[in-house]
Amino acid sequence: MGWVGILTLDDKVYSSLVKDFYRKMVFSPGTEITCFLKNKRIKITRNLIRSLLHLEDGGICLYTTKTIPHIEEEYDPVAACCRVTGKHFDAPAHLSTNQLTLTCRVLHNIIAHIIVPRKGTS
Repeated sequence: MGWVGILTLDDKVYSSLVKDFYRKMVFSPGTEITCFLKNKRIKITRNLIRSLLHLEDGGICLYTTKTIPHIEEEYDPVAACCRVTGKHFDAPAHLSTNQLTLTCRVLHNIIAHIIVPRKGTS
């Protein structure tokens, strides 16, 4: 299914810490996730996720297919390639998912496999 290229990390992963995090995490009413690991409090909020994904706080928006979004700046394919890979390009390049940064790989996976409907699914 192509998951290896999307989910492969170059960094060392501590699977026991990941398991402990998921086992001990608690959802708070204010859309916040907290967890205590090795006497350290870990707090994940909307603002933290927004800053990690480099997203602006635009509030809650309702998107429809009937409106065309207005983009203030001109689209530059070379700058787009540089931004999603974290590498420098002189010309637009054909990219594969394993060339994307981790954040872009996760977003690509969410869009390609969850958001975009596929034929034969409801």
